[in-house]
Amino acid sequence: IEFDLSLPPYRRHVLSNGVEVYAIDLGTVDAMMVSWIFNAGNSFETKKGVAAAVNHLLKNGTSTRSAFDINEHFEYYGAWLNRASHHETADITLHCLNKHVGELLPVVAELITDSIFPQEELDIYKKNAQQRLQVSLKKSDFVAGRLIDAYIYGPAHPYGVYMEGDDYQRLQRDNLVAWYEQHYRRGACRILV
Repeated sequence: IEFDLSLPPYRRHVLSNGVEVYAIDLGTVDAMMVSWIFNAGNSFETKKGVAAAVNHLLKNGTSTRSAFDINEHFEYYGAWLNRASHHETADITLHCLNKHVGELLPVVAELITDSIFPQEELDIYKKNAQQRLQVSLKKSDFVAGRLIDAYIYGPAHPYGVYMEGDDYQRLQRDNLVAWYEQHYRRGACRILV
């Protein structure tokens, strides 16, 4: 089988603070996607589940905006802000119309530099995560995936670790704030545009 892959050219910029920005110009499209990629995956955890919890809760409150206000802002502009946590990295991805990026980027910056992780939002996250886990544990592909990773990498390796129901209860706000400070607020990231 012949395989030919052509990737569009990219431009690399380095901001004054050292953040690398990679831009791909796809022509005259009215929509854009911006991703902030942090070295904040579970491979760097000292406490189980903190990386995913912080990434998820970034959108759940700052010192000036509630979770509701943040969600309303993105919805008003027809934008979507996704967060994902992986083994090595965690990312925030904004999908929006080009014309609204000026209204949305300051709010993303606020999430990265001023998230407060309200206790009530953490409590909701723990409860919901436990419920999602209970549902997922009834699916054979989910269970098999966890066991295969643990078998291949070993249960002590970051790729072989998986969450149990009680692990969510052990999540503490102080640990989340410390992780956020180290890996988001003061951590380095790469930006893809």
